[in-house]
Amino acid sequence: MGRIIIVLYTEALLLSVLIIWFLYHLIKRKRIFRWEKAPMDMRDFVKRNEKKMNMISNGIIGIILIPSFLWVVPPAVQDFPNVISENYLQAEGKVTAWDYSNEDEYQTRAVGIMDHKTKQEISVTVYSKGIHKGEYLKVRYLPNSKYGEIEEHK
Repeated sequence: MGRIIIVLYTEALLLSVLIIWFLYHLIKRKRIFRWEKAPMDMRDFVKRNEKKMNMISNGIIGIILIPSFLWVVPPAVQDFPNVISENYLQAEGKVTAWDYSNEDEYQTRAVGIMDHKTKQEISVTVYSKGIHKGEYLKVRYLPNSKYGEIEEHK
């Protein structure tokens, strides 16, 4: 579970730092676009539209950053006691959904598994090589963030 936990908490830390940076810049009203630093041929345009450009860029950053933060950080924080006590859930069954990315390299992949015990599809993020539909997997995963490792792959 080591590598996938490092990935999860690195993502959570990075998003936390970015959200703090974003909020600091919003509160202090820091400008992303400054007419003073624009190229000479663009200065007039940037000076006229600086406020709009900064509002739009802050809006786009906020629309991307805030949901990403809410998607990753609260589940990672909720799973921290489970990581410390090594309290993981298990699922085993056939793969119903898989990641189509490069199959020869180890990567973080999202897979769906139809659990034999509960008869429910469980989506889990694992670090592995290529996985295909119909293969049998046995995984251990964290209950809130759904990050886990493959214990058995047939």
